[in-house]
Amino acid sequence: MARADPPSTSPTGAAAPIVPMKAVSDRMPSGDGWAFELKWDGMRVVAHIVDGDLTLRTTNLLDATARFPELDALVDEYGAHDLVLDGEVVALGDDGRPSFAVLQRRMHLTDAREVAERAAEIPVGYQIFDLLHFDGHDTLALPFRDRRRLLEQLIEDGPSWRLTSVHDDGEALLDVVRENDLEGLVAKRWDSSYRPGGRSPAWRKVKLRKEQEFVVGGFTEGDGGRSGTVGALMVGYWDDGALHYAGRVGSGFSDAELKRLLALLTDIATAEDPFAGGVPAEVRRKQPRFVHPAIVVQVAFTEWHGDGNLRHPVYLGQRTDVDASAVGRDP
Repeated sequence: MARADPPSTSPTGAAAPIVPMKAVSDRMPSGDGWAFELKWDGMRVVAHIVDGDLTLRTTNLLDATARFPELDALVDEYGAHDLVLDGEVVALGDDGRPSFAVLQRRMHLTDAREVAERAAEIPVGYQIFDLLHFDGHDTLALPFRDRRRLLEQLIEDGPSWRLTSVHDDGEALLDVVRENDLEGLVAKRWDSSYRPGGRSPAWRKVKLRKEQEFVVGGFTEGDGGRSGTVGALMVGYWDDGALHYAGRVGSGFSDAELKRLLALLTDIATAEDPFAGGVPAEVRRKQPRFVHPAIVVQVAFTEWHGDGNLRHPVYLGQRTDVDASAVGRDP
């Protein structure tokens, strides 16, 4: 592995938690000066390697280290350095494509025995795309071009991680995304600095498949085979300090997931409707059960209806790595 020269930025603490930078939803950018990467359908994770120890933190700074023991091998390879890496933990479906629905079977486990058993069944990989700290030096202010150069000098593909490929031709990469039914791509300005916790038009996500996070505000009970459990989740998003209703999600659940969600939702039940203006009359007739808006879920859908509701929504999984108060509607 080639030794990279330390960047000439001021020293900082590698152990300090870093909230990842986010991309804005937008069209494909034009002109020069852009780098293009695949948008991974996984879980954003910042990896801290400090004093020979690994800590994995999610977007909302939860410690996810114990959930992904495959990544402990990063310390074997790079434990002599102090590093902070930004990337995405990804699991593959039977079709070989990244699948959040598959990954969520790993995301919520905390028992070491269960984690080990599930890791053997559903291995994950860490797609690394940024370097935020290197041996006592903060690299956040460096342009992406320099951060990427350092990253390529430092990190080689390993048993459970690899560097995300960077492309100059965004349209060609978008064709690959279409042909393989992938989620989309991310465009980054080569000259962009890293803004922890911020969103910037210097980073743009271009999505072909409609999929985003929503906040659960309640549920309606099921009937028939789902009698006594969740029939559909009532979901929404925040805008101007209010939770806006976006519809009901009633498909995509396994029996085990319905049971798990019912227990979670029961614990945060409330008599108050959290949605601005309340839920529609046809939903209220179903005697919905409301909850505090604290749980975030990932939902795929075909489009937005004119009334602001989702068309053909499908549940993909719960997101424990996202702060519910930060969930808005993607354009």
